[in-house]
This record gives sequence, C-alpha cells and structure tokens, in this order.
Amino acid sequence: MEAVWVVKGIENVVKANPKKLEDLLRSLKKDKELFEEIVISAYVEGLISLSKASELLEITRDELIDLLKKKGIPIRALSKEDVIAEVEAIKWF
Repeated sequence: MEAVWVVKGIENVVKANPKKLEDLLRSLKKDKELFEEIVISAYVEGLISLSKASELLEITRDELIDLLKKKGIPIRALSKEDVIAEVEAIKWF
C-alpha cells in the first residue's frame, strides 16, 4: 500500500505531540462520511466498542445499530467495555 507512510507519519507526530491528535480528529470530523467509515472500521476490527463508536459519531447506540444493519455489518456481543460504558452513561443521566 502506497500511503502506509502517511499512517506511520501520523503515529510519529502524535507520539511526539499528543495534542496533534485532537487537531487531526477535529479535521477528520469535518468530513462526516470519512469519519463514519473510520469509526465503523475501528468497531469492526474490535478496536473500539459499540458504545465508543456511537459516542464518537454522536449518535445513540440504537441509531448506530440501525446504521450497521443497513450496511450489513454484524453487531458484536457486548464486551465488558460496552457494559461499563453503558453503566457510566446511565449514571450520567
């Protein structure tokens, strides 16, 4: 893959200056379709939970489940992280 150097470069920049990650995320969020693809990909790879994905996309868990179903993406069973996130969300309300 030709653009692997970009990913490695981003990793190096973020290691040297973690605040740059916040800047990058803000930029990525401007392209909602791209950001959605990145978040869903991270969910599919098991890098983030369903709850974290819905939080990042600023939609409810149920809305995310509907979106994933429309895309033909299976829903993983709740992980320990999902359960903890749900409990924390309930406490917040």
